[in-house]
Amino acid sequence: MATVTKIEHKILSLPPKKRVAAYARVSVATDMTLLSFSAQVDRYSTLIKNNPEWEYAGIYADEGISGRTTAKRTEFKRLMDDCEAGKIDMVLVKSISRFARNTVDCIKAIRKLKFLGIEVYFERERINTLTTEGELLVTLLASFAQEESRSISQNVRWGIKKNFERGIPNSNIEAFGYRKEGDGYLPVPEEAAIVKEIFHRYNNGEPAYSIGKDLTSRGVKGRMGGNMNDSAVKDIISNISYTGTMLLQKNYINEAGKRIKNKGERQMYAVPDVFEPIITMEEYEKAQKIRNQRALNSPNLSSELTPPSGLVKCGICGAAISRRSSKTHNARWVCNCRERKGMDECISRPVREKELFDAAIEAVGKENFNRYSFKQLIKTITVYGERIEFLFHTGRTKVVPRKVNEEPGYKSIFCQRVQCGCCGKSFSRTDWTHKKYKVWNCTKPKNICPSRNIKESRLIEVTKELLRDDYEGRFLNEVKKIIVHDDTLEYKFFDGEVKICRREQ
Repeated sequence: MATVTKIEHKILSLPPKKRVAAYARVSVATDMTLLSFSAQVDRYSTLIKNNPEWEYAGIYADEGISGRTTAKRTEFKRLMDDCEAGKIDMVLVKSISRFARNTVDCIKAIRKLKFLGIEVYFERERINTLTTEGELLVTLLASFAQEESRSISQNVRWGIKKNFERGIPNSNIEAFGYRKEGDGYLPVPEEAAIVKEIFHRYNNGEPAYSIGKDLTSRGVKGRMGGNMNDSAVKDIISNISYTGTMLLQKNYINEAGKRIKNKGERQMYAVPDVFEPIITMEEYEKAQKIRNQRALNSPNLSSELTPPSGLVKCGICGAAISRRSSKTHNARWVCNCRERKGMDECISRPVREKELFDAAIEAVGKENFNRYSFKQLIKTITVYGERIEFLFHTGRTKVVPRKVNEEPGYKSIFCQRVQCGCCGKSFSRTDWTHKKYKVWNCTKPKNICPSRNIKESRLIEVTKELLRDDYEGRFLNEVKKIIVHDDTLEYKFFDGEVKICRREQ
């Protein structure tokens, strides 16, 4: 009997198409380079789509971005992410210099893609990175590209330097107070008035943070639209341009491509009579003397740094606490946020230097209260209303209670924290000597605000009932304000909690 053989039909399958993407980049966004950039994108789109063995996986293109580093190349990063996600099998690039001019970045990226089994093909050099000799050739050529980039950079720097020597600036950035008109700069009247005011107030002894705080409250904005804070005020004070002189190469770009403030590493060039002066050279020089003197007197720059310097922070808002001293007051440590932005931002209580030092000695011992040993032991010091916490590098914490009512000039824990429920104004404290007790009343006249005053003894009673032990310290650390209504007292806490208490017994 004949054997019957079953014939099975085989379905031929085509090999999967290779998913191909392309990467393009131009470093400077000029008309010519953008034309080249557009040509690269169009060419690769057509090339990939017209190849029957390839599947179009997209074009990744960075426009006007330097190839010296991959840090700011968003499209390059997206390409690498998609490769890791398995969306791409092959990457086309015009040349190694378009991929990366930094040898380390180039080799790192290629090795990563090679590990993933993804090939990179450089058209100009005709190199496929998956071949044996591919990586060696890429390393050599990437080094040449990096050296070429360094050479171009040096030529650009040389050109900028020659322009500086001829008094030609490298940018057209306008300083606050000026507007560029043609080849020159003209003062803006309203901004020039602010500049004059800043120099006048600073030269008469007012600190920069106080000037900035006032200008911000008046709605004065800087050139870029930001608040006129103390940093902006200091920038204006230190800018010689307001005398009519342009100072060139105040900053420079280092070998790593970072913008660095010139502190003598590069030659500076002063070009007189570039601007119409807003202030005199005498006013400018006086401001620099004042600023330099204040810098010398600063505890952060003085040779007499205190052991806690740089370690103290506010327990309420988290800002740094700095030393403040004057001829008329003992040194105090004050929250920078409260000092610059006011009590609305931080209601922390300053700490006397003696109290801080006594607490520090209690925490580490007198023998360790010196700059070297103290910083070896203590990581941070956090000042709260009722306590000072010392965090050791070992993780241990030492808590020292604060002395609330032993400060010189101490009045009451309620100062600046009692508010009128009728008009919203603050309550102030008054001594009723003829009745032998103290009361708190609205700062508005009675004919405008009819709110009733309240005895301090009642405020104390209610606060004790709410907070129990150590009520003074806890009040300073936990209670933001007391709002006094006709029948109730409303306690608002920093954590958002609100408690309503009966006003009278």
